Amino acid sequence: MEVLTLGEKIKAKRKELNLTLKDLAGDRVTPGQISLVESGKSNPSIDLLEYLAEKLGTDIDYFLESEEKQASKICEFYTNIAESAIGAENYLRAREAIEKGMHYAQKYNLSYFKGKLEFALANLKYKNGEYEEAQQVCLSANGIFLKTESIYDIVSSLILLGVITLKMTYVTTALNYFMQADRILNEHKHLDEVLKTKIYYYIALCNYKLNNISQAIDYALLAGEKLKVLDNKREYGETLLLLSIAYSQENKMQEALRYAREAKKIFSEINDKHEIANIETNLGVIFAKGNNMEESFSHFNKAIKIKKEINDKTIADTVLKLSDNYIMLNQLDKALQTIEDLMEKIDDEDHLSRIKCFEYLYRIYYRQNNKSKAEEILLSAIKYLEGLDYKKQLADFYVILGKFYNEIGEKELALSYINKGLDNYKELKIILNE
Repeated sequence: MEVLTLGEKIKAKRKELNLTLKDLAGDRVTPGQISLVESGKSNPSIDLLEYLAEKLGTDIDYFLESEEKQASKICEFYTNIAESAIGAENYLRAREAIEKGMHYAQKYNLSYFKGKLEFALANLKYKNGEYEEAQQVCLSANGIFLKTESIYDIVSSLILLGVITLKMTYVTTALNYFMQADRILNEHKHLDEVLKTKIYYYIALCNYKLNNISQAIDYALLAGEKLKVLDNKREYGETLLLLSIAYSQENKMQEALRYAREAKKIFSEINDKHEIANIETNLGVIFAKGNNMEESFSHFNKAIKIKKEINDKTIADTVLKLSDNYIMLNQLDKALQTIEDLMEKIDDEDHLSRIKCFEYLYRIYYRQNNKSKAEEILLSAIKYLEGLDYKKQLADFYVILGKFYNEIGEKELALSYINKGLDNYKELKIILNE
């Protein structure tokens, strides 16, 4: 696709119909005059354009369409291609479409489409796990949409900003983005049930992560009602699962079980084994809270079996929850064996699961009163983390080790590690410098 000048359009149509300059000129004008028009050296009159349009089997509007309008159509085309390709996980095609569309958006100063293409790029980077870059590009797109006053696009970009920020674990900031999106919809009385439903769901999720459980339940119920009407089974199932987890946190086991079972039914209908495994894991947690350990173990083992079948990368999460059961029952040797087996199977790139395993091993050895092994685990964890970029987790382990040394009377070592942890927290602005 390309933008054509008036002369290029006439020439392209003429070639398409296999007409010579003489054929097109007819008795109306000379072939030379047509040649001058095609080369852009002469501007035709409206009468001549009407004649050429009729001769070439098109309408005069095609010839009068400006280059900017053509560029807008091309940008819209590439924006649609990019969005479709992202939906189909064809990220290479999406990036190519974004680059081509951006060329025209910048060349013809089409701000709105620059925003649309930046929004697509932000989504693409988010899908690729490039969260910081995705956040910056999405902020730029949001700034453009604010200037163009496109409510749908402003709200959509705020939602994506919230999703990206949530993935970066800045939950309060993410919640602010979602609340801002909701406020804009309300202020402008912009009725879009899909956007509203997404906002409700993510506000619920943020509140759950911030331990505001009653608010999480309120918003999840609102989202669930809308999703049921919209007949969006996947997102409705995810909302029911969130409700199940939230009610479990409030120890309302009857409601937790009801929503978990409803969610499982939905995901069974769409044959989503990943979500079914997540629900089995959640059921395991719910039954453990209700002290029905036999039922809890049964659901955890079902989840692990499914995750092994589909090579699910979240299997470590379920195994860790299974080991929680052993710890609750004071079956520490079984808990220890479960974590050690998991450590051997974790992928080298799954740093967060390995860090969690260190935490569990320390807890188990500490409860066994095996102080030397507990110390060894903490030192191993710190050595592992010092080679990675997980500063918050490193700070946590520094403080844990400091408290451990304090308990066994190693005051100097205790102070040294606690100070290291505090320095990391300050750098991360978790504790502000005075």
